[in-house]
Amino acid sequence: MEQIQVRSEMKEKPKIVMDYNNTMGGVDRMDQNLKSFEIIKKRGKKCYRKIFFHIFNIAVWNSSVVYRKNGGKNKQLEFRLDLIDRVIEKYHSGLNFHRGRPGSEPNPLRLTERHFLEIIAPTDKKLRPARQCAVCCLKRNENGKRIRKGTRYFCPDCDVGLCITPCFKLYHTQKDF
Repeated sequence: MEQIQVRSEMKEKPKIVMDYNNTMGGVDRMDQNLKSFEIIKKRGKKCYRKIFFHIFNIAVWNSSVVYRKNGGKNKQLEFRLDLIDRVIEKYHSGLNFHRGRPGSEPNPLRLTERHFLEIIAPTDKKLRPARQCAVCCLKRNENGKRIRKGTRYFCPDCDVGLCITPCFKLYHTQKDF
């Protein structure tokens, strides 16, 4: 056993631990430090993902070592968070992603055939059922939010809810309304 000073008190460590720590190489130290930043911790069938993320983790670790050798002051966690911020800042497309079911592609048949409005039939649960108007829902209000306008009418051929005027005519005559 050897005596070492930890903060303000003396502690004993086994000699073998002291020898290992004194001769510990860079790979051992890197593996030890990377363990806390492990991305995939559970065992899985797809080992290629684990290998990819381990190599990616090593690349980030190596870049932080080069950063600190060139005078950088950030620790590993701060470096990683800064790296994430910079990647998002550089490659963020600026597109707003919307939740919910994606809209279907515009149906080209809606521009060629004859269409007629019908009232949505009542059900057991709703006496006056309504749908969202497909044209009104594409418009935005002054706050930038989509307008939610219900209508009792729909086109059975296109299977979309539409206001009588002007949405029915717009939907069936213009490609982009």
